[in-house]
Amino acid sequence: MPHQVPRLAAVGGVALLAVFVGAAGRTAPRTLVPKPDTTLIVSAVWLAAHSKDPNVVVLHVDHSDSAYRAGHIAGARFVLYMHYTMDVGGIGTELPPVDSLRALFEAVGVSDDSHVVITGGPLMATRAFFTLDYMGLRHVSILDGGLGPWRAAGGSVTPGESPTVKRGHITPHPRPEIVAKSDWMLAHLGKPGVSLIDTRTIEEYDGVGERRGLPSNGHLEGARRLEWQEAMRDPNEFSPKDRAELARMWAERVVPGDTVAAYCLVGYRASFTYFASRYLGYPVKLYDGSYQEWSKKNLPLVKTATPLRSP
Repeated sequence: MPHQVPRLAAVGGVALLAVFVGAAGRTAPRTLVPKPDTTLIVSAVWLAAHSKDPNVVVLHVDHSDSAYRAGHIAGARFVLYMHYTMDVGGIGTELPPVDSLRALFEAVGVSDDSHVVITGGPLMATRAFFTLDYMGLRHVSILDGGLGPWRAAGGSVTPGESPTVKRGHITPHPRPEIVAKSDWMLAHLGKPGVSLIDTRTIEEYDGVGERRGLPSNGHLEGARRLEWQEAMRDPNEFSPKDRAELARMWAERVVPGDTVAAYCLVGYRASFTYFASRYLGYPVKLYDGSYQEWSKKNLPLVKTATPLRSP
């Protein structure tokens, strides 16, 4: 995995499709090779080298502060997972209003020029990344490996409560285009230009299992399945596999040139698919309502699996 990245390198672009104009004035075909954004993952060695930089803000995200209070990266600020998700009309894990998110992250010292480094549980970290990406923050990364590599790099771990920090200032630039809605998903089912990735268990995908008491009746037409743990070295930590291996896994599921549309039950597990797609350079949307909303609306499902591609 690439780790030695320059701080505050721009991460705004997703898949940059090169367009060349020939001498005759004709536009040549776009390249279908995604351009990886290696700034989205930083190593413990990198973070240790930049830990004194006032613009580097480490956020520890979790469902509760118990693990944080037991021991966290020195200087990391705690953010409760439930504060950057909400229930909307019975649909869980939805994005809160932008003003609420701005106030939340400003309170822990995040500003427009901050380089935010996220640590914590892998899916809580990727959901936080998606949230900050939606807000338009330009410099957001996730720490590779968690506390183990941090200690090995000579970083200090401290117990206790979140430190008191100076309030930040964020000018949000919301990006609704990265959030897929049910009508958009329905309009693109089976159509060229979009590759769907279902980040659920095989039982949910096949329509023979359930999650949180909600039975699954199948999956969206054309979706290929990728359980997020398959892409991790250690599912207990944020530890994506080698970029080449991730690229192979995505090539089996995404048609070259397509936008990735990721979904799961509520947009939690699929936040990893969103992150990895961004990291690999694919244009991507997260269907935030995911299967929970889709099933409530009685929208079409299939049980026949979509085979993987042979790149």
